[in-house]
Amino acid sequence: MGFFFAPHYYAGYGDLKKGLIYAAIGAFPLFGLIIAIISGKNARKDLPIGKQDFKWVNVGITVAVNIVVAVILQIAIAS
Repeated sequence: MGFFFAPHYYAGYGDLKKGLIYAAIGAFPLFGLIIAIISGKNARKDLPIGKQDFKWVNVGITVAVNIVVAVILQIAIAS
């Protein structure tokens, strides 16, 4: 899960700051792949998986950040 949904996974398990950074940087395809590899490797030791409830509200925040950054990038590329 940490590989495929890195920003949302980190934010959902309480590391909202890292999740937001990953969401903003992950909009760039190459950086998104690098973040996916790093977080997929480190998620189990970085996050309290199974010890803390998953916070879906934080996931919504990271999804919104992803959408906003993607729209801004699309506008910048189109202009």
